[in-house]
Amino acid sequence: MKKFIAVILALTIALTVFPAAAFGASEAPEVTAEAALVADLTTGEILYEKNADERLYPASLTKMLTGILAIENVSLGITMTADDEIETVEPTILKMKAGEQITARDALHCMLIASCNDLAELFAKHMSGSVAEFAKLMNEKAAEIGCENSHFVNPHGLHDENHYTTARDLYKIVSYCMQNELFREIVGMTEYTYTRGKGALNPGKTETVKTTNWLLYNTTTTIYVGPDKRTPKYDGCIGIKTGYDDEAKGCMIAAAEKDGTTILTIVLRSDGDTSGIYERVVDSIKLLQWGQENFRTYKAASAGQDFGNIKVKRGAVKTVGVALNKNIYTTLDASEAPDTVSYEAVLPDSVHAPVNRGDVVGKIKLSVGGETRGEYDLVATSTVEKGGPLSIFGIDDATAAKIFALLGSLVMIVVAFAAMYVVYRKVRSDRAKARKKSGGSGDRS
Repeated sequence: MKKFIAVILALTIALTVFPAAAFGASEAPEVTAEAALVADLTTGEILYEKNADERLYPASLTKMLTGILAIENVSLGITMTADDEIETVEPTILKMKAGEQITARDALHCMLIASCNDLAELFAKHMSGSVAEFAKLMNEKAAEIGCENSHFVNPHGLHDENHYTTARDLYKIVSYCMQNELFREIVGMTEYTYTRGKGALNPGKTETVKTTNWLLYNTTTTIYVGPDKRTPKYDGCIGIKTGYDDEAKGCMIAAAEKDGTTILTIVLRSDGDTSGIYERVVDSIKLLQWGQENFRTYKAASAGQDFGNIKVKRGAVKTVGVALNKNIYTTLDASEAPDTVSYEAVLPDSVHAPVNRGDVVGKIKLSVGGETRGEYDLVATSTVEKGGPLSIFGIDDATAAKIFALLGSLVMIVVAFAAMYVVYRKVRSDRAKARKKSGGSGDRS
């Protein structure tokens, strides 16, 4: 039975950029949204939630799931062709006609940026043959991601009573999607230019679609965030997606980066005088501002950080190096200074060979102010093969090779001396025989 030892390393860094605050995070602002969530996208820590497990309609936020499935399952260089049903999907942006062709790459960009319903259905039919079959794929993916209160019946989010999700499940979906570099790039774009394909009313015509996310670009519309009059464009916004229909009202997922901290907000069923179109923007800005003012992402430890060595039993070498396999981040609020962050490395006395580079051999427990925030893997920094016969005695292969070489040398010396002794005895025997023969001849004369 392995006996674990704890190696406690204190992480104390001088407070230079962020002065310690006397108070913690301020109270979150009031929003019109029926459900909302705020999180640190880097650490995954949820900072605020409102009715996060209430089942609501996501409208076009659904297209995040359709988009990531397209990225993972469709070659973006192929051409897709619209059928008669695609032409009837409403509301539509591109107004595709039956028989019109579009590349998967163009379709993906237009769908996520301009929220094109017809392209979402086009992807569904291309991947699964029908909307119903694609919905099965969507639900399988949602379950794989960890969603527990979601059910999808179409790829675009047009209203259906059986098509619902929650703010918490959407956070799981968006967190998964934003790990994909292409997805992250597309949802941060303000516009996209493409060329109409074969079968279009104007094949070869260049067109540009614009994002539905006002936080990325809109400097002309006037809104009020509390008493403050401003425009929707939000500095540092990196995306990501909007949604709206009469039943879902205003839905929006937004993310913004400032000074190394990326705050993500989700609002569902924002409602008011404009039925949610403006309100979803106002709610998102309020929550983004609150998150940025009250929280910051803190890098507690770096990938590759050395944690010494541990013994390897029956290995070709006696020890293997241990290091952190990825950066460790945590979220600090206004009352938490960096010197409240510490971590504890829990390592076994030894591991058994063979050990592969990257194998998990221990854990890091991260704490802030004495409260555990998470656990992270410590991994082997090299591969250790199973050792030779002497490894059972704790002798590594290099030392064993020297021992065997020395024994070999000793054997050779012994053999040489034995050979010399045999020769010596033979010489003496020959001489004795010669003397005896010589003496016998003298007697006969």
